[in-house]
Amino acid sequence: MKLLLEYSENNSFIHRLDPRVKLLWLVGNLILIIFFQYFPVLFLSLGIVLITTILAGISLIVFLPLIKVMAIIGIQFIIFQGFLRPAGTVLFRLGSLNFYLGGVFIGIKGMMLLITLAFLFLQFVMWTAPKELTLLFVKLGLPHKYAVLIGLALHFLPIIEKDLGAIYDSQQARGLELTTVWQKVKGLLPIILPLVLRALKRSQEVALSMELKGYNRFPTRTFLDSISFSSMDYIASSCLVIYFSGLIFFYMT
Repeated sequence: MKLLLEYSENNSFIHRLDPRVKLLWLVGNLILIIFFQYFPVLFLSLGIVLITTILAGISLIVFLPLIKVMAIIGIQFIIFQGFLRPAGTVLFRLGSLNFYLGGVFIGIKGMMLLITLAFLFLQFVMWTAPKELTLLFVKLGLPHKYAVLIGLALHFLPIIEKDLGAIYDSQQARGLELTTVWQKVKGLLPIILPLVLRALKRSQEVALSMELKGYNRFPTRTFLDSISFSSMDYIASSCLVIYFSGLIFFYMT
Protein backbone atom coordinates (compact mmCIF):
# COMPACT_ATOMS: atom_id res chain seq x y z
CA MET A 1 0.00 0.00 0.00
CA LYS A 2 1.34 3.42 -1.00
CA LEU A 3 2.00 5.66 1.98
CA LEU A 4 0.85 9.26 1.95
CA LEU A 5 4.17 10.72 3.14
CA GLU A 6 6.46 8.51 1.05
CA TYR A 7 8.59 9.43 -1.93
CA SER A 8 7.07 7.86 -5.03
CA GLU A 9 9.67 5.99 -7.09
CA ASN A 10 8.88 6.88 -10.68
CA ASN A 11 10.60 7.76 -13.94
CA SER A 12 8.24 10.52 -15.03
CA PHE A 13 9.67 13.76 -16.43
CA ILE A 14 8.52 15.56 -13.26
CA HIS A 15 10.52 13.19 -11.04
CA ARG A 16 13.57 13.73 -13.26
CA LEU A 17 13.45 17.50 -12.86
CA ASP A 18 16.01 19.25 -10.69
CA PRO A 19 14.74 19.69 -7.10
CA ARG A 20 15.19 23.46 -7.46
CA VAL A 21 12.53 23.44 -10.18
CA LYS A 22 10.22 21.48 -7.86
CA LEU A 23 10.92 24.00 -5.09
CA LEU A 24 10.07 26.84 -7.49
CA TRP A 25 6.76 25.11 -8.25
CA LEU A 26 6.00 24.78 -4.54
CA VAL A 27 6.98 28.34 -3.56
CA GLY A 28 5.25 29.90 -6.58
CA ASN A 29 1.96 28.16 -5.81
CA LEU A 30 2.23 29.07 -2.12
CA ILE A 31 2.71 32.76 -2.94
CA LEU A 32 -0.17 32.62 -5.42
CA ILE A 33 -2.77 31.08 -3.13
CA ILE A 34 -1.71 32.90 0.07
CA PHE A 35 -1.67 36.41 -1.39
CA PHE A 36 -4.55 35.94 -3.86
CA GLN A 37 -7.18 33.99 -1.96
CA TYR A 38 -9.84 34.18 -4.65
CA PHE A 39 -12.04 31.26 -5.64
CA PRO A 40 -10.71 31.20 -9.27
CA VAL A 41 -7.11 31.08 -7.99
CA LEU A 42 -7.89 28.30 -5.50
CA PHE A 43 -9.80 26.25 -8.09
CA LEU A 44 -7.03 26.75 -10.65
CA SER A 45 -4.25 25.84 -8.19
CA LEU A 46 -6.06 22.76 -6.88
CA GLY A 47 -6.89 21.58 -10.41
CA ILE A 48 -3.30 22.00 -11.61
CA VAL A 49 -1.97 20.21 -8.52
CA LEU A 50 -4.21 17.23 -9.28
CA ILE A 51 -3.30 17.26 -13.00
CA THR A 52 0.45 17.41 -12.34
CA THR A 53 0.11 14.61 -9.78
CA ILE A 54 -1.46 12.41 -12.46
CA LEU A 55 1.25 13.43 -14.97
CA ALA A 56 3.86 12.32 -12.42
CA GLY A 57 2.31 8.83 -12.44
CA ILE A 58 0.85 9.11 -8.92
CA SER A 59 -2.69 7.88 -8.35
CA LEU A 60 -5.05 10.38 -6.74
CA ILE A 61 -6.34 7.55 -4.52
CA VAL A 62 -3.31 8.16 -2.29
CA PHE A 63 -4.94 11.45 -1.20
CA LEU A 64 -8.17 9.71 -0.11
CA PRO A 65 -7.29 9.32 3.63
CA LEU A 66 -6.34 12.99 3.78
CA ILE A 67 -9.54 14.03 2.00
CA LYS A 68 -11.64 12.13 4.55
CA VAL A 69 -9.95 13.88 7.47
CA MET A 70 -10.13 17.25 5.70
CA ALA A 71 -13.84 16.74 5.01
CA ILE A 72 -14.58 16.25 8.73
CA ILE A 73 -12.50 19.30 9.71
CA GLY A 74 -13.82 21.37 6.80
CA ILE A 75 -17.51 20.74 7.51
CA GLN A 76 -17.05 21.82 11.12
CA PHE A 77 -15.11 24.89 9.97
CA ILE A 78 -17.85 25.85 7.51
CA ILE A 79 -20.56 25.46 10.19
CA PHE A 80 -18.59 27.62 12.65
CA GLN A 81 -17.98 30.30 10.03
CA GLY A 82 -21.67 30.26 9.06
CA PHE A 83 -22.69 31.07 12.62
CA LEU A 84 -19.79 33.36 13.57
CA ARG A 85 -19.36 35.46 10.40
CA PRO A 86 -22.38 37.80 10.02
CA ALA A 87 -22.07 38.37 6.27
CA GLY A 88 -24.54 37.94 3.43
CA THR A 89 -28.01 36.43 3.53
CA VAL A 90 -29.34 34.64 6.60
CA LEU A 91 -30.02 31.05 5.52
CA PHE A 92 -31.75 29.93 8.72
CA ARG A 93 -31.99 30.66 12.44
CA LEU A 94 -31.12 28.35 15.32
CA GLY A 95 -32.56 29.94 18.41
CA SER A 96 -30.91 33.35 18.70
CA LEU A 97 -28.14 32.42 16.25
CA ASN A 98 -28.21 33.22 12.54
CA PHE A 99 -26.54 31.06 9.90
CA TYR A 100 -25.09 33.33 7.20
CA LEU A 101 -24.41 32.54 3.56
CA GLY A 102 -21.32 34.78 3.58
CA GLY A 103 -19.86 32.77 6.44
CA VAL A 104 -20.40 29.58 4.43
CA PHE A 105 -18.43 31.02 1.49
CA ILE A 106 -15.62 32.07 3.84
CA GLY A 107 -15.57 28.57 5.32
CA ILE A 108 -15.46 26.92 1.88
CA LYS A 109 -12.63 29.25 0.84
CA GLY A 110 -10.67 28.39 4.00
CA MET A 111 -11.26 24.66 3.44
CA MET A 112 -10.06 24.89 -0.19
CA LEU A 113 -6.98 26.84 0.91
CA LEU A 114 -6.12 24.22 3.53
CA ILE A 115 -6.62 21.32 1.08
CA THR A 116 -4.54 22.99 -1.63
CA LEU A 117 -1.69 23.73 0.82
CA ALA A 118 -1.72 20.14 2.10
CA PHE A 119 -1.75 18.70 -1.44
CA LEU A 120 1.13 20.97 -2.51
CA PHE A 121 3.38 19.86 0.36
CA LEU A 122 2.46 16.19 -0.10
CA GLN A 123 3.11 16.51 -3.82
CA PHE A 124 6.56 17.94 -3.12
CA VAL A 125 7.30 15.03 -0.75
CA MET A 126 6.20 12.47 -3.36
CA TRP A 127 8.29 14.12 -6.08
CA THR A 128 11.49 14.78 -4.16
CA ALA A 129 13.74 12.04 -2.79
CA PRO A 130 15.31 12.72 0.64
CA LYS A 131 18.83 12.79 -0.83
CA GLU A 132 17.68 15.31 -3.45
CA LEU A 133 16.32 17.53 -0.70
CA THR A 134 19.66 17.37 1.12
CA LEU A 135 21.59 18.25 -2.03
CA LEU A 136 19.10 21.05 -2.76
CA PHE A 137 19.72 22.82 0.55
CA VAL A 138 23.47 22.28 0.30
CA LYS A 139 23.31 23.92 -3.14
CA LEU A 140 21.35 26.81 -1.61
CA GLY A 141 24.19 27.41 0.87
CA LEU A 142 22.85 25.71 3.99
CA PRO A 143 25.58 23.98 6.10
CA HIS A 144 25.65 20.28 5.34
CA LYS A 145 24.81 19.15 8.88
CA TYR A 146 21.53 21.07 8.76
CA ALA A 147 20.79 20.04 5.17
CA VAL A 148 21.19 16.38 6.14
CA LEU A 149 18.73 16.87 9.00
CA ILE A 150 16.09 18.10 6.54
CA GLY A 151 16.68 15.09 4.30
CA LEU A 152 16.50 12.75 7.30
CA ALA A 153 13.21 14.33 8.37
CA LEU A 154 11.75 13.65 4.93
CA HIS A 155 13.13 10.09 5.05
CA PHE A 156 11.46 9.41 8.41
CA LEU A 157 8.00 10.71 7.44
CA PRO A 158 6.84 7.38 5.93
CA ILE A 159 8.37 5.51 8.89
CA ILE A 160 6.33 7.65 11.30
CA GLU A 161 3.27 7.02 9.16
CA LYS A 162 3.88 3.26 9.45
CA ASP A 163 4.29 3.62 13.21
CA LEU A 164 0.99 5.47 13.36
CA GLY A 165 -0.74 2.60 11.55
CA ALA A 166 0.86 0.04 13.88
CA ILE A 167 -0.27 2.00 16.95
CA TYR A 168 -3.79 2.24 15.57
CA ASP A 169 -3.83 -1.54 15.09
CA SER A 170 -2.52 -2.18 18.62
CA GLN A 171 -5.11 0.17 20.13
CA GLN A 172 -7.87 -1.57 18.18
CA ALA A 173 -6.62 -4.93 19.48
CA ARG A 174 -7.01 -3.52 22.99
CA GLY A 175 -10.66 -2.69 22.32
CA LEU A 176 -10.52 0.94 21.17
CA GLU A 177 -13.03 1.53 18.35
CA LEU A 178 -11.11 3.01 15.39
CA THR A 179 -13.00 1.74 12.35
CA THR A 180 -14.45 5.00 10.99
CA VAL A 181 -12.59 8.21 10.13
CA TRP A 182 -14.38 10.13 12.90
CA GLN A 183 -13.37 7.50 15.47
CA LYS A 184 -9.75 7.73 14.29
CA VAL A 185 -9.81 11.51 14.66
CA LYS A 186 -11.24 11.24 18.19
CA GLY A 187 -8.76 8.47 19.04
CA LEU A 188 -5.70 10.63 18.30
CA LEU A 189 -5.20 11.60 21.95
CA PRO A 190 -4.28 8.09 23.25
CA ILE A 191 -2.17 7.54 20.13
CA ILE A 192 -0.10 10.74 20.04
CA LEU A 193 1.99 9.93 23.15
CA PRO A 194 3.31 6.49 21.99
CA LEU A 195 3.88 7.96 18.52
CA VAL A 196 5.98 10.80 19.95
CA LEU A 197 7.92 8.36 22.15
CA ARG A 198 8.69 6.12 19.16
CA ALA A 199 9.83 9.14 17.13
CA LEU A 200 12.12 10.31 19.97
CA LYS A 201 13.60 6.82 20.31
CA ARG A 202 14.32 6.64 16.57
CA SER A 203 15.89 10.10 16.56
CA GLN A 204 18.15 9.16 19.48
CA GLU A 205 19.25 5.98 17.69
CA VAL A 206 20.06 7.89 14.49
CA ALA A 207 21.90 10.64 16.40
CA LEU A 208 23.99 8.05 18.30
CA SER A 209 24.77 6.17 15.10
CA MET A 210 25.94 9.35 13.34
CA GLU A 211 28.07 10.37 16.33
CA LEU A 212 29.73 6.93 16.47
CA LYS A 213 30.57 7.18 12.77
CA GLY A 214 32.13 10.61 13.32
CA TYR A 215 29.72 12.40 11.04
CA ASN A 216 30.37 15.91 12.37
CA ARG A 217 34.12 15.45 12.87
CA PHE A 218 35.17 17.33 9.73
CA PRO A 219 33.91 20.81 8.73
CA THR A 220 33.37 19.84 5.08
CA ARG A 221 31.67 16.87 3.49
CA THR A 222 31.41 15.33 0.03
CA PHE A 223 28.38 13.58 -1.45
CA LEU A 224 28.18 10.69 -3.89
CA ASP A 225 25.52 12.43 -5.99
CA SER A 226 25.14 15.97 -7.25
CA ILE A 227 22.41 18.06 -8.87
CA SER A 228 22.73 20.24 -11.95
CA PHE A 229 20.37 21.93 -14.38
CA SER A 230 19.65 20.21 -17.69
CA SER A 231 18.00 21.75 -20.75
CA MET A 232 14.65 20.38 -19.55
CA ASP A 233 15.13 22.10 -16.18
CA TYR A 234 15.83 25.46 -17.86
CA ILE A 235 12.71 25.10 -20.01
CA ALA A 236 10.53 24.05 -17.06
CA SER A 237 11.77 26.84 -14.77
CA SER A 238 11.27 29.44 -17.52
CA CYS A 239 7.71 28.22 -18.11
CA LEU A 240 6.98 28.36 -14.36
CA VAL A 241 8.34 31.91 -14.04
CA ILE A 242 6.20 33.05 -16.99
CA TYR A 243 3.14 31.24 -15.61
CA PHE A 244 3.35 32.65 -12.08
CA SER A 245 4.35 36.14 -13.25
CA GLY A 246 1.40 36.21 -15.68
CA LEU A 247 -1.11 35.14 -13.02
CA ILE A 248 0.23 37.58 -10.42
CA PHE A 249 0.15 40.44 -12.96
CA PHE A 250 -3.41 39.50 -14.01
CA TYR A 251 -4.78 39.50 -10.46
CA MET A 252 -2.92 42.66 -9.43
CA THR A 253 -4.28 44.73 -12.34
